[in-house]
Amino acid sequence: MINTHEHEKKQFKRLFQQQGIDRFDSRLLVLEAFLKLEHHVTISDLVAQLEEDRVHLEKEFVLSSMELLHRFGFAAKIEFEDKETQYEHRHLGLHHDHMVCTKCGMILEFRDEAIERQQLKVAEAYGFHMLQHKMEIYGICSKCLADRSPLVPLHKAKKGEKLIVRELEAGQQMQLRISSMGLKIGDPIEIVSSGFGGQVVIATGENRMVLGKGMAEKIMVQLFDPAAELIRESDEKPGRFFQDTLLLSQMKSGQEGVVRKVSGEGVLRRRLLEMGINRGTAVYVEKYAPLKDPIEIVVKGYHMSLRVEEASNILVEHIGFKNRKDE
Repeated sequence: MINTHEHEKKQFKRLFQQQGIDRFDSRLLVLEAFLKLEHHVTISDLVAQLEEDRVHLEKEFVLSSMELLHRFGFAAKIEFEDKETQYEHRHLGLHHDHMVCTKCGMILEFRDEAIERQQLKVAEAYGFHMLQHKMEIYGICSKCLADRSPLVPLHKAKKGEKLIVRELEAGQQMQLRISSMGLKIGDPIEIVSSGFGGQVVIATGENRMVLGKGMAEKIMVQLFDPAAELIRESDEKPGRFFQDTLLLSQMKSGQEGVVRKVSGEGVLRRRLLEMGINRGTAVYVEKYAPLKDPIEIVVKGYHMSLRVEEASNILVEHIGFKNRKDE
């Protein structure tokens, strides 16, 4: 790492002197402070590091120096949602993406070759020449999930979370108000926004609802896992849950089975049922599209396509392979 840092300093001196950048020595001190911090840093972090090094520079000067480091390729500027602008070291020829925990703020760097290849395939399929890209995944890290109670009040949920209503810790009058809004136990919901005066905006199906903090505090929710929910509901009903049960989206080309349950929110579930995909119907996975989405299936002799996201709402049992010609 020391050799890498020395290499960066040499390039900095050559480029900045060639360009006649002012206050060269002070900007070099900013670079040295930046190189000491092996993580995503804000301007405030850099000012603190400089103070620790007994270097006193104005915050505006540090900002202008980092913008120059960004311009000349020494630093990458990261602007995560709802966060102060951060900078990280830019290692030429290397690329990575980020996961951001919306609870504790932890930033995890990752690189997945399969994702990188898939992005190139998608760009090529659309005749698009990709110059650059970035992926930012917002969610909750494993540590925060481990510390989190299975049930949490709705007002503590984060924007973008998909949840399911489990309990109403409210009196009869408030329960009636919640019910009259069209919200009940077992409903899947998504957090659209929160934090505006304690209000929470949620989506259930195609409907949006605005809940005051007082009401949201009484609604207990948990993270919604479609696969786990289908399994849980099957276990609660009479009859055996088969070990060879899969979501349609998990089946392979050439497999067939029998639909056990169709889930999903209102419009989606109605559409699937109208397509003839209902309990007891045989379904055959014909093939996947080149980019693995959509799935080509055969139902009641009809060939049709489903997006993988839609297929994840269909639970299929008695899975097996069968050679079958187009019908």
